[in-house]
Amino acid sequence: MNPETVDIAALAEVDPWIWAWHNQLKLVAGSFEVTGHEYQAGIMQSAARERVYMKAAQMCFTESEVLRTLHGMTHGIYPKGVLYLFPSERDVQEFSKSRFNPLIDNNPEAIGKFVRNTDATNIKQIGQGFLYLHGARATQRVEDSKESSALRSRSTDKVVFDERDLMDDDMVDMALDRFAHSKVQERVDISTPIVPGMGVDARYEKSDQRVWMIRCGACGKETCLELEFPLCLRELNNGKVIRICKHCEREIFPKDGHWVARMPGRDIEGYWISQLNSTFVDPAEILEQFNEKRNLQRLYNSKLGMAYIAAENRLSLSDVYACCGQELMNDRSTGPCAMGVDVGKILTVVIGLKSSEKKRKLVKLARTSSFNDVHDLAMRFNVRSAIIDAEPETRAAMAFADAEPYPVWLCDYNDKLLTDPVWRDDKKIVKANRTTLCDITHELVKSGLLEIPRKCEEVEIFVKQVAFPAKILRDEPDKSRRYYYTKGNDHYRHALNYFDLASRGIEVARDESPKGRLLQLVQSRGTEDYHPMSYGLGLNNSGR
Repeated sequence: MNPETVDIAALAEVDPWIWAWHNQLKLVAGSFEVTGHEYQAGIMQSAARERVYMKAAQMCFTESEVLRTLHGMTHGIYPKGVLYLFPSERDVQEFSKSRFNPLIDNNPEAIGKFVRNTDATNIKQIGQGFLYLHGARATQRVEDSKESSALRSRSTDKVVFDERDLMDDDMVDMALDRFAHSKVQERVDISTPIVPGMGVDARYEKSDQRVWMIRCGACGKETCLELEFPLCLRELNNGKVIRICKHCEREIFPKDGHWVARMPGRDIEGYWISQLNSTFVDPAEILEQFNEKRNLQRLYNSKLGMAYIAAENRLSLSDVYACCGQELMNDRSTGPCAMGVDVGKILTVVIGLKSSEKKRKLVKLARTSSFNDVHDLAMRFNVRSAIIDAEPETRAAMAFADAEPYPVWLCDYNDKLLTDPVWRDDKKIVKANRTTLCDITHELVKSGLLEIPRKCEEVEIFVKQVAFPAKILRDEPDKSRRYYYTKGNDHYRHALNYFDLASRGIEVARDESPKGRLLQLVQSRGTEDYHPMSYGLGLNNSGR
């Protein structure tokens, strides 16, 4: 192609990367540059309808997608508009003020003249469509999904989930409904990954899994720094750390890379990149932190762009399976039993005994569609205390609590509560910290103090849902940092939380097995002059 015959302006009409370079867009940190951000070209020029960016912090992926969005809106590609979803409304405020507004103000010809209205923080009319900025924290809950009337009313061509891993799944599903009638239907997930198998990590696994492959100037072969870390780095005698080719071990440079799909042919385009490819981050810092095993969570997530969770912050499937006993799932029990119920599209029920002050034994795991079925279960298992999720079916749960012949409370999770659970008997409400309850059931499983029925189909579902949540450290709006458990397919975990809380209100159960009854009688009468047959237990000579 002869550069002199290329119509750059025409290319800029259809290519966001050429458009940004041709107009020398003024960004917050300076004019748009290719040098040092060579990997931006591929993601800005992609024609895929679905893209996922699994990236380290400060790699300009968010900025690249903002430029793509503004190019599309100023050139009529998104006539119905674009929806950006952020973890919170505070993020919306900061993003609008620090990203979009400066781009509009500093680029009057390329962007500003297409903007009709910039007064509102979360709505901007650009070209034919509207740009909507929304937080992913729900304002209302209806049935099993969290609802936001403002979000539900938006019809768009494109949805961008920025920091996807910090959002509620319900809000993500609702946002995707907004482009049901669009011919474009473009979806973008951007996030620093946090937990393996969740959020952007799970999305990337379904994609064509692109990585930045760097061609070596010496041998001509290619290396992906992310796949070879830490062997892709070498410390020289002078203390400098360089990136090296995995084949000839000569120094390589990120500018010589290009995107390569490891799973070509898949509909979703996925991009993974870390600060190893950043020309603004000294690789010596990354290698030092890795060697010292310092703050591994932040190293993996924010610097390497990898999902990671410390073993102590998440139950494994084997941890929960280890709690399986030899007994089959019961159909009834003399109790006294406690019951926990998580409320959603279906009701998830955990019923069990207090084996001792510290031990718990689950006797029934069930999922049902009605509170009538829960009532029947409670009667068959002699439930003496129950706790039910207060949301989203608060009225139905309260009606159930009022009708039952045993104490029933509605549990209201309150992450700001730093004390023990607060019981309001007059309102049948107990307020408890979600993280604290998850910590307690985590320890219950890890310490072997929980017994569950032997493995069956329902137990396998229970195991997966109990092991699903992971404990992560999150930055709060007030600049503090707090631990919280991730949300998702975790209904049995919360039913277990409620059961354990409800078990505080029942007495220790008697062991009704023949051996257990014998031990109880021996303990009550002493060991002097006893014979098993004298108590009418019907035991055989082996004592079993």
